[in-house]
Amino acid sequence: MKESLFRLLDLQQIDTEIDTFKRSQKDYPIEISRLERELEIASQQIQEKRNRSKELERSRRLLEGELEGINADLKKHQDRLYEVKTNREYDALQHEIEALRGRVDENETGILEGIEQYEHLEAKLEEDEVNYKEMEEKNRARIQDLKSQVDSVEENVKAWEAKRAVVETQIERPALSIYNRIRNMVKGGVAVVRVEKGSCGGCFRQLAPQRRVEARRQNRIIRCENCGRILIWKDEV
Repeated sequence: MKESLFRLLDLQQIDTEIDTFKRSQKDYPIEISRLERELEIASQQIQEKRNRSKELERSRRLLEGELEGINADLKKHQDRLYEVKTNREYDALQHEIEALRGRVDENETGILEGIEQYEHLEAKLEEDEVNYKEMEEKNRARIQDLKSQVDSVEENVKAWEAKRAVVETQIERPALSIYNRIRNMVKGGVAVVRVEKGSCGGCFRQLAPQRRVEARRQNRIIRCENCGRILIWKDEV
């Protein structure tokens, strides 16, 4: 029985490897999708900034065009001041001139604010593009690595299953049956653990003195009274 118990530890290690590879068949595609989505979102955000930058540039040109027309009208009105003959006409013209000057101020303010926003956005866009290139290089490399691992999972599982078949032949049937049953019941599929410092290596519950003595003998299967896992005495391994 002692030899079978030791082989159960080997079997547990093999099964842990198999479980890891099988989990990767589910986890890796999810991780690949997350990395690709991360790149997609970052790219969309950069494109949105580019579009906003173009909008600011168009708005500035429109304001500059309007400002040019307003200044032309303002000059015409100022030239007409010398042509009016009555105070009423003069006052009305002055009122129009003041309104035009107000529009000039508004457009000039809008142009300056637009330039400030544009320059700030361009600086942020340049920073984002640098960060995106770094992210893209990192994510693409990780995606390629994950895809390669996904492609090799089946081959790795078969290799470990071949090792498992060999180890199974070295374990007594009752011990193997109990092991397989416990694996289907406990979290993580860990059915065999070592006794470490008088405690179960699975749930870390301190073992009763008699239970430690029984586990140390290694002449039959001893299970943790708390978690049900098979106990192997560490010093004997």
